[in-house]
Amino acid sequence: MLKVRRVSWIGPLAMLLVACGGSSTSGGTSSNYSGKTINLGAVVSLSGGGGVYGPQQKNGIELAVETINKNGINGAKISVDVQDDRSDKQQSAQVVQTFIQTGKVFGIIGPTLSNSAVAAHPVAQNQRTPIVAASTTGKHIVGDCPYPGGCTYIFRDSLGEATAIPDNVKAAVTKSHPKSAVLFFANDDKFSSDGADIFKQALADNGITIPDGGVLQFSKTESDFKSYVTTARSKNVDLWAISSLGGIPAKIMIEARNQGYTGPFLGGNGLNTYQVSQQAGQQGKGAQSGSAYFVGFNDPTNKSFVDAYKAKYKDDNGNPQLPDQIAAQAYTAVLIYAEAARNANLGFTDIAKDRDSLRSALEKVNIASPLGQFRFTSQHDVHQKVWINAFDGKGGFVNLSSFESN
Repeated sequence: MLKVRRVSWIGPLAMLLVACGGSSTSGGTSSNYSGKTINLGAVVSLSGGGGVYGPQQKNGIELAVETINKNGINGAKISVDVQDDRSDKQQSAQVVQTFIQTGKVFGIIGPTLSNSAVAAHPVAQNQRTPIVAASTTGKHIVGDCPYPGGCTYIFRDSLGEATAIPDNVKAAVTKSHPKSAVLFFANDDKFSSDGADIFKQALADNGITIPDGGVLQFSKTESDFKSYVTTARSKNVDLWAISSLGGIPAKIMIEARNQGYTGPFLGGNGLNTYQVSQQAGQQGKGAQSGSAYFVGFNDPTNKSFVDAYKAKYKDDNGNPQLPDQIAAQAYTAVLIYAEAARNANLGFTDIAKDRDSLRSALEKVNIASPLGQFRFTSQHDVHQKVWINAFDGKGGFVNLSSFESN
């Protein structure tokens, strides 16, 4: 079952898939949960600045719930209550608080944006409730987070920019040997600012210089980038790097091509969704980023996921939709919780105790997923392949190369 905005929903079953996305090596003991429901909450950005990502997350969650409930979890069903935080960090924190205090949830997925995570994650940590970040890629989300009590209840199945951006720059250097760059970023957004810092270091590490005046800062609320692009063009550099969310990267690319820039674009995780690729169109062809996912990944678990997603979701013309990284990570987050719950020996009478048990079981999860074989590091971060993908100019992606993450 799936709850969306606190309305119960039971959709048609997806095509036959393994309940948790593939084989598991988590170990642990399985208990009989017959007749029980494992309730989760998901705080996503269905509107606002993160609205180009949240709907795909909701899709991935819906599909995972259907897939898991076909076979169940030791006899139990899983339910996810999806709530919109409107891309507002205070609303995100409030949704998490409500989930924990009144929702009786075992764990939480989200929020969509790193900027929201800094407000929402400390609430979950303080209330000793597991939370899996399924799209937040900024710095200090897990491991070295600055929250009181640390990050013991915080996990992430989204590839951090600290890994993805350096690999992306490395791939660009191998391909075209750039020597100079400009950098665009939104200075009022954590994700974008974190990405800019990582870009600066990665560029320097690869001998790529940023000229004076080559760091172009703007607000995430701006819509006209003509003057920024004009400044960038005057620097005569080899590549342009962009760290921003929503439709901003596409606007910069379109304006850049209109002004005659013909060189490469490098981006962060903000590029890893079909909406941005579609918005950029032909002007964005070749723009590349480091990603946690490639839809063409030749793996049985991913193929099953893609086929099920295409069967369930259609565009306005009735054509099958393809899942992107955002959908795949949200889908995987539900699989991760299902596998942890299977081995957590839940009692369903003491929610605090069950949350602690689930947290411990999350640390041991090791499953096949659309992202590849997935497990958490000792810092609760991802351990998986990094894909270097590029816009194909038609609203999709092509894969250029891949790296194994540390």
